[in-house]
Amino acid sequence: MELVNLFGVNFNNLNMSESIKLIDEHVQFNKKNNTSSVLVTPNVDHIVNIHKNPEFKDAYQKSSIILVDGAPLYFSSKLLKKPLKEKVSGADLVPEVLKLAEKRNYKVFIFGSREGVPKLAIDKMKSEKNYSFTIDYYSPPFGFESNPKELSEGIERIKRFRPDILLVSLGSPKGELFIFDNLNKFKVPISMQIGASIDFIAGTVKRAPLWMQKSGLEWFYRFIQEPRRMFKRYFINDSFFLILLIREYLKKDSKNDRL
Repeated sequence: MELVNLFGVNFNNLNMSESIKLIDEHVQFNKKNNTSSVLVTPNVDHIVNIHKNPEFKDAYQKSSIILVDGAPLYFSSKLLKKPLKEKVSGADLVPEVLKLAEKRNYKVFIFGSREGVPKLAIDKMKSEKNYSFTIDYYSPPFGFESNPKELSEGIERIKRFRPDILLVSLGSPKGELFIFDNLNKFKVPISMQIGASIDFIAGTVKRAPLWMQKSGLEWFYRFIQEPRRMFKRYFINDSFFLILLIREYLKKDSKNDRL
């Protein structure tokens, strides 16, 4: 399988259909062998935090599948002459994963998101898609990860349900760290941190128009929707990505000079 190293991350160079095939293979293999895999979909914010947070970086290095989420990273891969096949964002991937669950009758558990949102998403899937696979959810209270009793309750709910696919909607890096900190406790065949994907399915958060998604402006649409929450992330924290891009570009040029 081809890996593309960008910004210190080894991306799986896959399109959507190849990604779903690989996820299916991981679920089937791990169910037979009582093992676990983790899928992550890094965007610009994740790449920046990987370089600032050693614990988050360690989680990414342990991930089984890494798919590019975000047009800026996808376009950067072209600029750096390390082209990735396709942007496979979590928001696009999750509906396809749910379609796979229906086809294979996989059990799915949604952990996180705001109270009521997972149920709304599930109800919409059942009414609009007529899905019949087994699915459940739990939205833990805010700050649960710092409360041993609440944390234990969340883990036990996952363990009792015994999902084939765990969709974690806690935000980043909280979601990724929750998965890796507790992976050996709930032993799910594949776990994914999915961001706002459940909100998009439920309709509680509106996704950017397709032309904005394709042109790399989805982040700006999110900023317009939630300017207070997103300003620090996009205009302060993520500005560091420009430095990382310049470094990566210069590193590419220095390698070419040595050839």
